[in-house]
Amino acid sequence: MRHSLLNKFQGTLLGCALGDFIGIQYQKQLLGILPETSELPPILPLTKHQPLPMNGANLRWKVSDGKLSTGKNSSECWMRALAGAQSLIRCGGLDLKDWRDTWETFAQSELYHWPNTEAKNILNPCESAVAALPTALFYHENKAKLRAKLMLATDVWHNHNASEYQTGVLAVGYAIARALKEKLDPATAIPQTITYLGTNNALTELLSQVQILLEKGADLERAKNHLCKSAIALEESHTKGEKKSQTNSIVSPGNFISMAIAFYCFLSTPEDLRLSVFRAARCGIAAPLTCSLTGALSGSYNGAAAIPVEWRSRHSAAVASDLAAEGQEPSLCLTATDAKIKQLANHLLAVWSGVYSPDAEGEPPILGAVVAAPYVIRSRN
Repeated sequence: MRHSLLNKFQGTLLGCALGDFIGIQYQKQLLGILPETSELPPILPLTKHQPLPMNGANLRWKVSDGKLSTGKNSSECWMRALAGAQSLIRCGGLDLKDWRDTWETFAQSELYHWPNTEAKNILNPCESAVAALPTALFYHENKAKLRAKLMLATDVWHNHNASEYQTGVLAVGYAIARALKEKLDPATAIPQTITYLGTNNALTELLSQVQILLEKGADLERAKNHLCKSAIALEESHTKGEKKSQTNSIVSPGNFISMAIAFYCFLSTPEDLRLSVFRAARCGIAAPLTCSLTGALSGSYNGAAAIPVEWRSRHSAAVASDLAAEGQEPSLCLTATDAKIKQLANHLLAVWSGVYSPDAEGEPPILGAVVAAPYVIRSRN
């Protein structure tokens, strides 16, 4: 193996968290707001920006000067993923009652802010994909079980158009599962993902466009503009009711644009996590969410070793600064440092592996621990 499974678990969670952090800083930079981490090198925005139509109740992005930004802090998605990972560790797998209780507790907490209480359980597909990352890690070894568990997990987050929303979660989950098993080939990742989804909707159409762009070697600006124009065309067809029978799509294509760009940025530079995330940030489209997905995909493929050390140190320093400010709610994707994220990944892998007591104090649970198949080791009580 190129990297150990533990390294890939850590890379996925760290890539997601730090991608979100980098995305927040560069989104502020692109919008002319002084970033909290001034040490980050500046990036140049793309010269042209193709705005998307913001129709649809579930698309919570807003247009500002032709650029897209998140309507809310997408760090909440990572905190939701953190809560989901803790539920998996606590229950030894996906326990629907605990999973639902965990989300309901989080939705009512001070960490989550959404003005419409009726929409608290509704996420767009990209947000759902980030929140479901721990489930994808935990059930990566069996693609049939992966599909079943991801579909069960995502039922908590939306109450309509579920099947199409789930395709986004399945697409990211399947790609990460292939990377964890060392079976992801960047040249064929998109066709294999579309085959796994087994449907034809706005997401598969955008992913098909991503594959064409990759085969043509399209640069970032061309790819971004082409994908945005494709999403607009699909949106217009969706509005007019045209091609509905062909694409079978009832969700606004704009809901999938971050995911399409994340796949493009990762697969166009699969061996370089830093460059993939920077390219995602340059697009200026929901940067925290797009960079979070890009970081997770690249982290699962390249492992934690590919994540720049300076990102980790700056993120930990920013978290410490937030926590030191009394009464100030953290604005980053985590309230945990790099070490705590790695510890969470260690515990998640330990439970997946069948470690008897993953919460034991002291040494990391995966080092020097007894490992067996799940449910083989039993308590003596």
